[in-house]
Amino acid sequence: MAEIPRFTRQDSAPLYPKVLYNRPVTRSGAGRLLVPGGHAGDFSIATSLHQLAMAAGAGECHVVLPDVLAKLVGGAPDTIFVPSSPSGSLGREALGRLLDLAEEADAVALGANLSNNSHTSMLIERLMSELERPVILFADAFTALQHHVQQFTDRPDCLVIATMPEIFKLAGQLGIAINIRPGGGLINKLEIIRDVAAVSRCHYAVYGTEIVAATRDELIVTPASYRLSLVPAAYYAVLAVMWLQNRARPHEGLATGAYILSQASARLGDTERPSVSQLAQSISRALNAD
Repeated sequence: MAEIPRFTRQDSAPLYPKVLYNRPVTRSGAGRLLVPGGHAGDFSIATSLHQLAMAAGAGECHVVLPDVLAKLVGGAPDTIFVPSSPSGSLGREALGRLLDLAEEADAVALGANLSNNSHTSMLIERLMSELERPVILFADAFTALQHHVQQFTDRPDCLVIATMPEIFKLAGQLGIAINIRPGGGLINKLEIIRDVAAVSRCHYAVYGTEIVAATRDELIVTPASYRLSLVPAAYYAVLAVMWLQNRARPHEGLATGAYILSQASARLGDTERPSVSQLAQSISRALNAD
């Protein structure tokens, strides 16, 4: 029988209060995030991530969109346009410009409204092979890299933010036999996350009814509200910023990000479907609470 995972639970108080008290006080120290994404049909996650990352305390956050969107959102703050593919997504020709922009960033967040076509997939694969900056992966990035998962699982400078179904799929791609037990609950979930993290060099944050931060053999569990899942960019933004600001102590940064998200959700009161603006305000208030 497999050993039951050992984990630490975080509820009403942060496990690492010093992370909150010692947040960066300058924009340069707070981290610069680059968010390539979007296509002609949707760019909502990319722009939401910008607003939420700034609320979470990022020093800078620049969104990079295909230039087919320039007429629609030209003039938006912190927005840069790069060459589009024929279908209106990020094109392969954008590689050089993205690598140049990454030189000015502290981390690159990949997964926001990426099209499932050969142009964008090839671009993301090349980016992952050539980027010399920390990377945060989520959502559509898993599809783009589905045949090259070692490009991120083998990177110690990578954060993977995923749902449990995405972890199940990743386990299969890594050749890990998983045992899904009916009624296994949280312990069964932690077993699977632990086994995936054990063969990876990257860090994991898995969200759902809880947020599980996994850095190798350390698991931290924080209860989460279903309302946050209505705006998944909140997970991507807050966890990315806190991880980036605490690279020397990634488990502390991720645990603190999960705590901020739980407190932000509690501050929403009776709001059933929070807007991005409402979540941004709640995140900012939770971050700056006395």
